[in-house]
Amino acid sequence: MSTAVIPSIKELVKELLRQRDPSRYAAILERYAVPSKDLEPYYNWNSKHYTRTCIHRNESFELLVICYEPGQATSIHDYDSQTAWVHPVIGEVVEERYRALPKGSVELVRELRLRPGQSDSLTNGSSIHRFSNPGPERAVTLNLYAKPMRKWRVYDEGSGDSSIAPAGPPR
Repeated sequence: MSTAVIPSIKELVKELLRQRDPSRYAAILERYAVPSKDLEPYYNWNSKHYTRTCIHRNESFELLVICYEPGQATSIHDYDSQTAWVHPVIGEVVEERYRALPKGSVELVRELRLRPGQSDSLTNGSSIHRFSNPGPERAVTLNLYAKPMRKWRVYDEGSGDSSIAPAGPPR
C-alpha cells in the first residue's frame, strides 16, 4: 500500500474507492494532507445546529464534513456503521464517550479533546458518544464511516431513554 501524501479530497475519495478492505481506511485517511481550502466547498454553517455535508457515499463507506459553530454539539448517539473515524480539520472538538447502564440510562466514561492532526475511531457496539465544539472558534471534522450510516440511536441526556431514527441532518 502506498505511503504517499494524498493531496486533495478528490484523490482521497479515489483511494477509498480502490480499497476493498475497510480495515485499511484509517491509514488512507491519515495520508490525506487536509488542505482546508480543499474542503471549503463542503463547509455549511447554521447558527442553530451543526451541519453534515456528504462528500461521497456508496455501499462501502460514507465521507462527511461536519461543521460546528462555537457551543454546538451532537446529541448523545451511536450508529450502525462498523467503524467510524473522526479527523479534525479546523478548531477543537470534544468527544464524550458513554456506556449504557442496565436500566437504559447512559454514563459518561471518557472525554477526549481532538485537534487537527489527531483522530479517533469508534466501533459498532462501543460507540455511544457526543461531539461538541467548546469554542470560541468554529470547528470542522472529516468523518469516514465504513459501512454508511443508515440509522442511529439517540439517547435522551436526562432520562437515558433512547430511540432509533434514520441517520440524517440534525433538527
